[in-house]
Amino acid sequence: MVVLNGTGTIADVVTLADRREQVSISAEVLAGVEQAYHRAADLSARFPTYGRTTGVGANRTTQVLADDKDYGMRLLRSHAVDAGDPLADRTVRAMLAVRLIQLCAPGAGLDPKILSALARMLNDDALPELLQYASIGTGDLAALAGTALTLIGERPAKAPLPPMPPWGADSALPFMSSSALTVGRTCLALDELHRLERASSVIYMLSFLALDGNPSTFSVPAARAAAAPHVDTVAARLRWLSAGDGRDGRQPRRIQDPYGLRVYPVAHASVVASLDSLGRQLERTLNAAQENPLFDVDGDMVVHHGAFYQASLSLELDGATLALALTAPITHSRIRMLNDPETNGHNAFLAAGEDGSSGLMMVEYVAAGAIAEIRAAAQPASVGTLVLSRGAEEDATFASQGTQQLERSVAAYRVLLACELVGALRLLRQRGLHDRFGGVLGEALDLAAELPWNDQDRDLRGDLAAAEELLDHLGGLVTDSDG
Repeated sequence: MVVLNGTGTIADVVTLADRREQVSISAEVLAGVEQAYHRAADLSARFPTYGRTTGVGANRTTQVLADDKDYGMRLLRSHAVDAGDPLADRTVRAMLAVRLIQLCAPGAGLDPKILSALARMLNDDALPELLQYASIGTGDLAALAGTALTLIGERPAKAPLPPMPPWGADSALPFMSSSALTVGRTCLALDELHRLERASSVIYMLSFLALDGNPSTFSVPAARAAAAPHVDTVAARLRWLSAGDGRDGRQPRRIQDPYGLRVYPVAHASVVASLDSLGRQLERTLNAAQENPLFDVDGDMVVHHGAFYQASLSLELDGATLALALTAPITHSRIRMLNDPETNGHNAFLAAGEDGSSGLMMVEYVAAGAIAEIRAAAQPASVGTLVLSRGAEEDATFASQGTQQLERSVAAYRVLLACELVGALRLLRQRGLHDRFGGVLGEALDLAAELPWNDQDRDLRGDLAAAEELLDHLGGLVTDSDG
Protein backbone atom coordinates (compact mmCIF):
# COMPACT_ATOMS: atom_id res chain seq x y z
CA MET A 1 0.00 0.00 0.00
CA VAL A 2 1.29 3.45 -0.95
CA VAL A 3 0.24 5.74 1.90
CA LEU A 4 0.38 9.42 0.98
CA ASN A 5 1.61 11.52 3.90
CA GLY A 6 2.24 14.77 2.06
CA THR A 7 5.34 13.82 0.08
CA GLY A 8 5.36 11.55 -2.95
CA THR A 9 8.09 10.19 -5.19
CA ILE A 10 8.58 9.26 -8.82
CA ALA A 11 8.72 5.65 -7.66
CA ASP A 12 5.25 6.07 -6.11
CA VAL A 13 3.89 7.34 -9.43
CA VAL A 14 5.39 4.41 -11.36
CA THR A 15 4.18 1.88 -8.78
CA LEU A 16 0.61 3.18 -8.98
CA ALA A 17 0.73 3.47 -12.77
CA ASP A 18 1.76 -0.21 -12.94
CA ARG A 19 -0.92 -1.23 -10.40
CA ARG A 20 1.64 -2.91 -8.18
CA GLU A 21 0.09 -1.32 -5.09
CA GLN A 22 -3.10 0.37 -3.93
CA VAL A 23 -3.08 3.92 -2.59
CA SER A 24 -4.47 5.51 0.56
CA ILE A 25 -4.29 8.98 2.08
CA SER A 26 -3.29 9.56 5.67
CA ALA A 27 -5.82 11.06 8.06
CA GLU A 28 -3.46 13.96 8.76
CA VAL A 29 -3.32 14.90 5.09
CA LEU A 30 -7.10 14.76 4.72
CA ALA A 31 -7.50 16.91 7.82
CA GLY A 32 -5.10 19.50 6.38
CA VAL A 33 -6.93 19.55 3.04
CA GLU A 34 -10.27 19.95 4.82
CA GLN A 35 -8.95 22.87 6.86
CA ALA A 36 -7.69 24.54 3.68
CA TYR A 37 -11.09 23.92 2.05
CA HIS A 38 -12.96 25.84 4.74
CA ARG A 39 -10.39 28.64 4.89
CA ALA A 40 -10.49 29.00 1.09
CA ALA A 41 -14.27 29.46 1.24
CA ASP A 42 -13.80 32.24 3.77
CA LEU A 43 -10.99 33.91 1.83
CA SER A 44 -12.83 33.84 -1.50
CA ALA A 45 -15.84 35.43 0.17
CA ARG A 46 -13.63 38.35 1.26
CA PHE A 47 -11.31 38.74 -1.74
CA PRO A 48 -11.84 38.59 -5.51
CA THR A 49 -10.71 35.10 -6.50
CA TYR A 50 -9.84 33.95 -10.00
CA GLY A 51 -11.99 31.05 -11.12
CA ARG A 52 -14.36 31.34 -8.17
CA THR A 53 -15.69 34.86 -8.31
CA THR A 54 -14.45 35.55 -11.85
CA GLY A 55 -14.28 33.77 -15.17
CA VAL A 56 -11.04 32.22 -16.37
CA GLY A 57 -8.53 33.01 -19.11
CA ALA A 58 -9.63 36.02 -21.12
CA ASN A 59 -12.82 36.06 -19.02
CA ARG A 60 -10.87 36.80 -15.84
CA THR A 61 -12.34 40.30 -15.62
CA THR A 62 -15.91 38.96 -15.77
CA GLN A 63 -17.58 38.66 -12.38
CA VAL A 64 -19.37 35.42 -11.49
CA LEU A 65 -22.39 35.84 -9.25
CA ALA A 66 -22.27 34.10 -5.89
CA ASP A 67 -25.63 32.40 -6.51
CA ASP A 68 -24.46 30.87 -9.83
CA LYS A 69 -24.43 27.26 -8.61
CA ASP A 70 -23.81 25.79 -12.08
CA TYR A 71 -20.63 27.75 -12.83
CA GLY A 72 -18.25 25.00 -11.67
CA MET A 73 -19.88 22.39 -13.90
CA ARG A 74 -19.93 24.75 -16.88
CA LEU A 75 -16.23 25.33 -16.33
CA LEU A 76 -15.48 21.60 -16.33
CA ARG A 77 -17.65 20.82 -19.35
CA SER A 78 -16.20 23.65 -21.43
CA HIS A 79 -12.60 22.65 -20.66
CA ALA A 80 -12.94 18.88 -21.22
CA VAL A 81 -12.08 19.15 -24.91
CA ASP A 82 -9.57 16.75 -26.45
CA ALA A 83 -9.09 14.80 -29.67
CA GLY A 84 -7.01 12.08 -31.29
CA ASP A 85 -6.16 8.59 -30.10
CA PRO A 86 -6.83 7.47 -26.51
CA LEU A 87 -3.92 7.58 -24.09
CA ALA A 88 -2.70 4.30 -22.65
CA ASP A 89 -4.20 3.25 -19.32
CA ARG A 90 -0.76 3.29 -17.72
CA THR A 91 -0.32 6.93 -18.76
CA VAL A 92 -3.72 7.84 -17.34
CA ARG A 93 -2.93 6.13 -14.04
CA ALA A 94 0.34 8.05 -13.83
CA MET A 95 -1.56 11.32 -14.24
CA LEU A 96 -4.07 10.37 -11.54
CA ALA A 97 -1.26 9.40 -9.17
CA VAL A 98 0.51 12.71 -9.74
CA ARG A 99 -2.64 14.76 -9.20
CA LEU A 100 -3.44 12.88 -6.00
CA ILE A 101 0.06 13.42 -4.65
CA GLN A 102 -0.07 17.12 -5.55
CA LEU A 103 -3.42 17.63 -3.84
CA CYS A 104 -2.00 16.26 -0.59
CA ALA A 105 -0.12 19.58 -0.30
CA PRO A 106 -2.93 21.91 0.90
CA GLY A 107 -3.31 25.07 -1.13
CA ALA A 108 -5.88 24.29 -3.80
CA GLY A 109 -8.77 24.77 -1.40
CA LEU A 110 -10.96 22.12 -3.02
CA ASP A 111 -13.35 19.64 -1.44
CA PRO A 112 -11.35 16.88 0.36
CA LYS A 113 -13.91 14.30 -0.85
CA ILE A 114 -12.27 14.63 -4.26
CA LEU A 115 -9.04 13.12 -2.95
CA SER A 116 -10.87 10.05 -1.68
CA ALA A 117 -12.76 9.71 -4.97
CA LEU A 118 -9.51 10.02 -6.94
CA ALA A 119 -7.91 7.30 -4.80
CA ARG A 120 -10.92 5.07 -5.46
CA MET A 121 -10.64 5.70 -9.20
CA LEU A 122 -7.02 4.55 -9.08
CA ASN A 123 -7.59 1.55 -6.84
CA ASP A 124 -10.57 0.28 -8.85
CA ASP A 125 -8.90 1.10 -12.18
CA ALA A 126 -12.08 2.98 -13.10
CA LEU A 127 -10.22 5.23 -15.50
CA PRO A 128 -11.40 8.12 -17.64
CA GLU A 129 -10.78 8.00 -21.38
CA LEU A 130 -8.34 10.76 -22.30
CA LEU A 131 -7.26 11.64 -25.81
CA GLN A 132 -3.89 12.68 -27.22
CA TYR A 133 -4.42 16.30 -28.26
CA ALA A 134 -5.48 18.88 -25.72
CA SER A 135 -3.95 21.98 -24.17
CA ILE A 136 -0.28 22.80 -24.70
CA GLY A 137 -0.20 25.75 -22.35
CA THR A 138 0.33 26.08 -18.65
CA GLY A 139 -1.72 23.12 -17.45
CA ASP A 140 -3.29 19.84 -18.55
CA LEU A 141 -6.75 21.36 -18.35
CA ALA A 142 -8.62 19.10 -20.76
CA ALA A 143 -7.34 15.85 -19.27
CA LEU A 144 -8.17 16.90 -15.73
CA ALA A 145 -11.56 18.36 -16.65
CA GLY A 146 -12.40 15.08 -18.38
CA THR A 147 -11.30 13.22 -15.26
CA ALA A 148 -13.57 15.41 -13.14
CA LEU A 149 -16.55 14.69 -15.41
CA THR A 150 -15.80 10.98 -15.07
CA LEU A 151 -15.71 11.24 -11.27
CA ILE A 152 -19.06 13.03 -11.41
CA GLY A 153 -20.55 10.45 -13.78
CA GLU A 154 -21.08 12.62 -16.86
CA ARG A 155 -18.48 10.57 -18.74
CA PRO A 156 -18.16 6.79 -18.47
CA ALA A 157 -15.34 5.21 -16.51
CA LYS A 158 -13.65 1.97 -17.61
CA ALA A 159 -14.97 0.20 -14.49
CA PRO A 160 -17.91 0.87 -12.13
CA LEU A 161 -17.39 4.07 -10.15
CA PRO A 162 -19.87 5.67 -7.71
CA PRO A 163 -20.60 9.16 -9.10
CA MET A 164 -19.87 12.24 -7.06
CA PRO A 165 -22.39 15.07 -6.76
CA PRO A 166 -21.83 18.01 -9.15
CA TRP A 167 -18.86 20.19 -8.26
CA GLY A 168 -19.03 23.86 -7.46
CA ALA A 169 -16.65 26.65 -8.37
CA ASP A 170 -14.72 25.90 -5.19
CA SER A 171 -13.34 22.69 -6.75
CA ALA A 172 -13.58 22.92 -10.55
CA LEU A 173 -10.66 25.20 -11.39
CA PRO A 174 -8.42 24.04 -8.50
CA PHE A 175 -8.65 20.44 -9.69
CA MET A 176 -7.79 21.38 -13.29
CA SER A 177 -4.98 23.75 -12.32
CA SER A 178 -2.11 21.31 -12.77
CA SER A 179 0.33 19.79 -15.27
CA ALA A 180 -0.30 16.34 -13.80
CA LEU A 181 -0.48 14.56 -17.16
CA THR A 182 2.81 16.06 -18.31
CA VAL A 183 4.48 15.24 -14.99
CA GLY A 184 3.07 11.70 -14.95
CA ARG A 185 4.22 10.93 -18.48
CA THR A 186 7.66 12.27 -17.66
CA CYS A 187 7.87 10.09 -14.54
CA LEU A 188 7.23 7.00 -16.66
CA ALA A 189 9.71 8.04 -19.35
CA LEU A 190 12.38 8.83 -16.76
CA ASP A 191 11.89 5.49 -15.00
CA GLU A 192 12.38 3.66 -18.30
CA LEU A 193 15.38 5.78 -19.23
CA HIS A 194 17.13 4.98 -15.96
CA ARG A 195 16.97 1.28 -16.85
CA LEU A 196 18.04 1.87 -20.45
CA GLU A 197 21.03 4.05 -19.58
CA ARG A 198 22.29 1.34 -17.22
CA ALA A 199 21.70 -1.29 -19.88
CA SER A 200 23.76 0.90 -22.20
CA SER A 201 26.76 0.53 -19.90
CA VAL A 202 26.45 -3.26 -19.88
CA ILE A 203 26.16 -3.38 -23.68
CA TYR A 204 29.07 -0.94 -24.06
CA MET A 205 31.27 -3.28 -22.02
CA LEU A 206 30.26 -6.24 -24.19
CA SER A 207 31.21 -4.27 -27.30
CA PHE A 208 34.37 -3.01 -25.60
CA LEU A 209 35.56 -6.53 -24.80
CA ALA A 210 34.53 -7.93 -28.18
CA LEU A 211 36.62 -5.18 -29.81
CA ASP A 212 39.58 -5.43 -27.37
CA GLY A 213 39.18 -1.84 -26.23
CA ASN A 214 41.73 0.08 -24.19
CA PRO A 215 40.59 0.30 -20.53
CA SER A 216 42.50 3.51 -19.90
CA THR A 217 39.43 5.32 -21.26
CA PHE A 218 37.53 4.70 -18.02
CA SER A 219 40.49 4.94 -15.66
CA VAL A 220 40.42 7.27 -12.66
CA PRO A 221 42.84 9.81 -14.25
CA ALA A 222 40.77 9.88 -17.46
CA ALA A 223 37.57 10.52 -15.53
CA ARG A 224 39.24 13.26 -13.50
CA ALA A 225 40.50 14.96 -16.63
CA ALA A 226 37.00 15.16 -18.12
CA ALA A 227 36.01 17.78 -15.54
CA ALA A 228 32.30 17.15 -16.17
CA PRO A 229 29.46 15.94 -13.93
CA HIS A 230 28.98 12.18 -13.49
CA VAL A 231 31.95 11.10 -15.64
CA ASP A 232 33.49 9.62 -12.50
CA THR A 233 30.20 7.79 -11.84
CA VAL A 234 30.11 6.25 -15.31
CA ALA A 235 33.82 5.39 -15.29
CA ALA A 236 33.54 3.73 -11.87
CA ARG A 237 30.57 1.74 -13.12
CA LEU A 238 32.56 0.52 -16.14
CA ARG A 239 35.49 -0.49 -13.94
CA TRP A 240 33.05 -2.40 -11.72
CA LEU A 241 31.51 -4.11 -14.74
CA SER A 242 34.93 -5.04 -16.10
CA ALA A 243 35.78 -7.04 -12.96
CA GLY A 244 35.94 -10.69 -14.03
CA ASP A 245 35.90 -9.69 -17.69
CA GLY A 246 37.92 -12.75 -18.70
CA ARG A 247 40.65 -10.91 -20.58
CA ASP A 248 43.38 -12.88 -18.80
CA GLY A 249 45.99 -10.20 -19.30
CA ARG A 250 45.30 -9.70 -23.02
CA GLN A 251 46.58 -6.38 -24.28
CA PRO A 252 44.25 -3.83 -25.90
CA ARG A 253 44.26 -3.94 -29.68
CA ARG A 254 44.88 -0.20 -30.06
CA ILE A 255 46.84 2.46 -28.23
CA GLN A 256 43.98 4.89 -28.82
CA ASP A 257 40.48 3.68 -29.61
CA PRO A 258 37.98 5.36 -31.95
CA TYR A 259 35.49 7.71 -30.32
CA GLY A 260 32.80 5.06 -30.03
CA LEU A 261 34.86 3.36 -27.32
CA ARG A 262 37.03 6.18 -26.07
CA VAL A 263 34.53 8.95 -25.28
CA TYR A 264 31.67 6.82 -23.96
CA PRO A 265 32.27 7.77 -20.29
CA VAL A 266 32.07 11.46 -21.15
CA ALA A 267 29.17 11.26 -23.62
CA HIS A 268 27.11 8.93 -21.46
CA ALA A 269 27.75 11.04 -18.38
CA SER A 270 25.77 13.81 -20.08
CA VAL A 271 22.77 11.46 -20.15
CA VAL A 272 23.21 10.50 -16.49
CA ALA A 273 23.56 14.16 -15.49
CA SER A 274 20.47 15.20 -17.47
CA LEU A 275 18.33 12.41 -16.02
CA ASP A 276 19.48 13.26 -12.50
CA SER A 277 18.57 16.92 -13.00
CA LEU A 278 15.21 16.07 -14.59
CA GLY A 279 14.37 13.75 -11.70
CA ARG A 280 15.07 16.42 -9.10
CA GLN A 281 12.88 18.93 -10.95
CA LEU A 282 10.09 16.35 -11.28
CA GLU A 283 10.04 15.62 -7.56
CA ARG A 284 9.94 19.33 -6.76
CA THR A 285 6.98 19.76 -9.11
CA LEU A 286 5.31 16.63 -7.81
CA ASN A 287 5.24 17.88 -4.22
CA ALA A 288 4.39 21.55 -4.72
CA ALA A 289 0.99 23.20 -4.44
CA GLN A 290 1.03 25.15 -7.71
CA GLU A 291 -2.67 25.80 -8.21
CA ASN A 292 -3.66 29.29 -9.24
CA PRO A 293 -5.00 30.89 -7.16
CA LEU A 294 -3.26 29.51 -4.07
CA PHE A 295 -4.88 29.86 -0.66
CA ASP A 296 -2.30 30.86 1.93
CA VAL A 297 -4.02 29.77 5.12
CA ASP A 298 -1.28 31.02 7.45
CA GLY A 299 -0.98 34.35 5.63
CA ASP A 300 -4.76 34.80 5.35
CA MET A 301 -4.58 35.70 1.67
CA VAL A 302 -5.46 34.59 -1.83
CA VAL A 303 -2.29 34.40 -3.94
CA HIS A 304 -2.59 34.89 -7.70
CA HIS A 305 0.71 33.79 -9.24
CA GLY A 306 2.60 32.18 -12.10
CA ALA A 307 4.26 29.31 -10.22
CA PHE A 308 2.44 26.83 -12.47
CA TYR A 309 4.46 28.05 -15.46
CA GLN A 310 6.60 24.98 -16.23
CA ALA A 311 9.66 26.71 -17.65
CA SER A 312 12.14 24.68 -15.59
CA LEU A 313 10.48 21.36 -16.41
CA SER A 314 10.38 22.26 -20.10
CA LEU A 315 14.10 23.02 -20.12
CA GLU A 316 14.92 19.80 -18.26
CA LEU A 317 12.91 17.79 -20.77
CA ASP A 318 14.78 19.41 -23.63
CA GLY A 319 18.06 18.70 -21.85
CA ALA A 320 17.28 14.98 -21.61
CA THR A 321 16.34 14.64 -25.28
CA LEU A 322 19.42 16.62 -26.32
CA ALA A 323 21.67 14.40 -24.18
CA LEU A 324 20.28 11.30 -25.91
CA ALA A 325 20.86 12.96 -29.28
CA LEU A 326 24.46 13.73 -28.29
CA THR A 327 25.29 10.17 -27.25
CA ALA A 328 23.40 8.34 -30.03
CA PRO A 329 26.10 8.78 -32.72
CA ILE A 330 28.68 7.37 -30.29
CA THR A 331 26.54 4.23 -30.06
CA HIS A 332 26.32 4.06 -33.84
CA SER A 333 30.10 4.35 -34.01
CA ARG A 334 30.42 1.15 -31.99
CA ILE A 335 27.90 -0.61 -34.24
CA ARG A 336 30.02 0.41 -37.23
CA MET A 337 33.15 -0.92 -35.50
CA LEU A 338 31.43 -4.23 -34.79
CA ASN A 339 30.59 -4.51 -38.51
CA ASP A 340 33.96 -3.39 -39.89
CA PRO A 341 36.64 -6.05 -40.65
CA GLU A 342 39.35 -3.53 -39.76
CA THR A 343 38.11 -3.44 -36.16
CA ASN A 344 36.22 -6.71 -35.68
CA GLY A 345 38.90 -9.03 -37.13
CA HIS A 346 36.19 -11.06 -38.89
CA ASN A 347 33.96 -10.77 -41.93
CA ALA A 348 32.29 -7.56 -42.96
CA PHE A 349 28.99 -7.10 -41.07
CA LEU A 350 29.88 -10.23 -39.06
CA ALA A 351 28.40 -12.26 -41.92
CA ALA A 352 28.72 -16.01 -42.36
CA GLY A 353 31.43 -17.39 -44.63
CA GLU A 354 29.60 -17.33 -47.98
CA ASP A 355 30.77 -14.58 -50.31
CA GLY A 356 28.38 -11.67 -50.60
CA SER A 357 26.57 -12.36 -47.32
CA SER A 358 25.09 -9.21 -45.77
CA GLY A 359 25.13 -10.28 -42.11
CA LEU A 360 24.20 -7.36 -39.85
CA MET A 361 24.38 -4.73 -42.60
CA MET A 362 20.73 -3.71 -42.25
CA VAL A 363 20.93 -3.61 -38.45
CA GLU A 364 23.24 -0.64 -38.94
CA TYR A 365 20.55 1.00 -41.09
CA VAL A 366 17.90 0.36 -38.44
CA ALA A 367 20.18 2.00 -35.89
CA ALA A 368 20.56 5.00 -38.18
CA GLY A 369 16.78 5.27 -38.46
CA ALA A 370 16.49 5.28 -34.67
CA ILE A 371 19.10 8.04 -34.47
CA ALA A 372 17.14 10.10 -37.00
CA GLU A 373 14.10 9.88 -34.73
CA ILE A 374 16.14 10.84 -31.65
CA ARG A 375 17.54 13.85 -33.47
CA ALA A 376 14.13 14.96 -34.70
CA ALA A 377 12.68 14.66 -31.19
CA ALA A 378 15.58 16.69 -29.76
CA GLN A 379 14.46 19.93 -31.41
CA PRO A 380 13.89 22.04 -28.25
CA ALA A 381 10.22 22.34 -27.43
CA SER A 382 10.91 25.15 -24.97
CA VAL A 383 11.78 27.60 -27.74
CA GLY A 384 8.25 27.33 -29.13
CA THR A 385 5.74 30.00 -28.25
CA LEU A 386 2.02 30.40 -28.61
CA VAL A 387 -0.42 33.05 -27.43
CA LEU A 388 -3.65 31.62 -26.01
CA SER A 389 -7.04 32.79 -24.74
CA ARG A 390 -7.08 36.22 -26.41
CA GLY A 391 -3.67 37.06 -25.00
CA ALA A 392 -4.36 36.03 -21.41
CA GLU A 393 -1.51 33.53 -21.72
CA GLU A 394 1.16 35.29 -23.72
CA ASP A 395 3.56 32.34 -23.87
CA ALA A 396 2.88 28.63 -23.42
CA THR A 397 5.84 26.64 -22.04
CA PHE A 398 5.28 23.63 -24.36
CA ALA A 399 6.31 21.28 -21.52
CA SER A 400 3.58 18.86 -22.61
CA GLN A 401 5.18 18.69 -26.07
CA GLY A 402 8.59 18.21 -24.46
CA THR A 403 7.47 15.08 -22.63
CA GLN A 404 5.98 13.61 -25.82
CA GLN A 405 9.30 14.22 -27.58
CA LEU A 406 11.11 12.50 -24.72
CA GLU A 407 8.80 9.49 -25.11
CA ARG A 408 9.71 9.31 -28.80
CA SER A 409 13.40 9.49 -27.91
CA VAL A 410 13.08 6.70 -25.35
CA ALA A 411 11.41 4.38 -27.86
CA ALA A 412 14.10 5.04 -30.48
CA TYR A 413 16.91 4.74 -27.92
CA ARG A 414 15.61 1.30 -27.01
CA VAL A 415 15.90 0.22 -30.66
CA LEU A 416 19.39 1.70 -30.94
CA LEU A 417 20.63 -0.22 -27.89
CA ALA A 418 19.08 -3.44 -29.21
CA CYS A 419 21.02 -3.02 -32.45
CA GLU A 420 24.31 -2.72 -30.58
CA LEU A 421 23.50 -5.68 -28.35
CA VAL A 422 22.84 -7.95 -31.36
CA GLY A 423 26.20 -6.99 -32.90
CA ALA A 424 28.20 -7.29 -29.68
CA LEU A 425 26.78 -10.75 -28.98
CA ARG A 426 27.52 -11.99 -32.48
CA LEU A 427 31.16 -10.87 -32.36
CA LEU A 428 31.69 -12.33 -28.89
CA ARG A 429 30.27 -15.64 -30.07
CA GLN A 430 32.30 -15.66 -33.28
CA ARG A 431 35.45 -15.05 -31.22
CA GLY A 432 34.55 -17.75 -28.71
CA LEU A 433 34.46 -15.22 -25.86
CA HIS A 434 30.80 -15.68 -24.92
CA ASP A 435 31.61 -17.95 -21.96
CA ARG A 436 34.75 -16.22 -20.68
CA PHE A 437 33.12 -13.67 -18.38
CA GLY A 438 32.24 -13.69 -14.72
CA GLY A 439 30.37 -11.18 -12.62
CA VAL A 440 27.64 -9.00 -14.10
CA LEU A 441 28.84 -9.49 -17.67
CA GLY A 442 28.53 -13.25 -17.23
CA GLU A 443 24.97 -12.74 -15.95
CA ALA A 444 24.24 -10.51 -18.93
CA LEU A 445 25.45 -13.15 -21.37
CA ASP A 446 23.41 -15.80 -19.59
CA LEU A 447 20.33 -13.64 -20.08
CA ALA A 448 21.22 -13.13 -23.74
CA ALA A 449 21.81 -16.83 -24.43
CA GLU A 450 18.25 -17.10 -25.76
CA LEU A 451 19.07 -14.83 -28.71
CA PRO A 452 19.57 -16.83 -31.94
CA TRP A 453 23.09 -18.06 -32.72
CA ASN A 454 22.54 -18.56 -36.46
CA ASP A 455 24.91 -16.28 -38.46
CA GLN A 456 23.36 -17.08 -41.84
CA ASP A 457 21.61 -14.31 -43.74
CA ARG A 458 18.03 -14.34 -42.51
CA ASP A 459 15.21 -12.14 -41.19
CA LEU A 460 16.61 -10.38 -38.10
CA ARG A 461 13.40 -8.69 -36.96
CA GLY A 462 12.94 -11.29 -34.22
CA ASP A 463 16.53 -10.85 -33.03
CA LEU A 464 16.03 -7.13 -32.52
CA ALA A 465 12.69 -7.66 -30.78
CA ALA A 466 14.24 -10.22 -28.41
CA ALA A 467 17.16 -7.87 -27.73
CA GLU A 468 14.74 -5.06 -26.87
CA GLU A 469 13.00 -7.34 -24.37
CA LEU A 470 16.34 -7.98 -22.64
CA LEU A 471 17.23 -4.33 -22.09
CA ASP A 472 15.24 -3.76 -18.90
CA HIS A 473 16.72 -6.93 -17.41
CA LEU A 474 20.24 -5.84 -18.33
CA GLY A 475 19.62 -2.44 -16.77
CA GLY A 476 18.43 -4.17 -13.61
CA LEU A 477 21.85 -5.77 -13.19
CA VAL A 478 23.32 -2.33 -12.40
CA THR A 479 22.11 -0.54 -9.27
CA ASP A 480 22.79 2.99 -8.10
CA SER A 481 25.31 1.81 -5.54
CA ASP A 482 27.33 -0.25 -8.00
CA GLY A 483 28.90 2.73 -9.75
